[in-house]
Amino acid sequence: MPNRTEEREGTENEQSQVARRRIEDDMRLIVSGKADPYEAGLRIWQEALSQHLDPPDLMHPTWLIWGALTDWVEEHPDESERVHALMRRASQEWLLLADDEGAQRAYLERWVYEELGYERPRGR
Repeated sequence: MPNRTEEREGTENEQSQVARRRIEDDMRLIVSGKADPYEAGLRIWQEALSQHLDPPDLMHPTWLIWGALTDWVEEHPDESERVHALMRRASQEWLLLADDEGAQRAYLERWVYEELGYERPRGR
């Protein structure tokens, strides 16, 4: 019989998997042109925010990436087309990674620090 910690971890893992599927569904809509990139980007940001600590190595950087992209549209509406193109590229690149954990980590690092210019924590 599983203990409470095991039950909670199983539930959190299931929630994280559902969140990831929702995020990837929105990414597919962005790539296909079936959704407004900004609106789908907001949903991605919100979904990642709801799970941003579980797992922190996936959802937290996703939250940072999509928060930066949607903020960019809000703060610079004259650059919307450029940012929408970035959203399409970010989505397409992620969807091509399948379940390669190393490639996903490299993608997240590149988008957070190189593409969007967040400052790297010291020692990284």
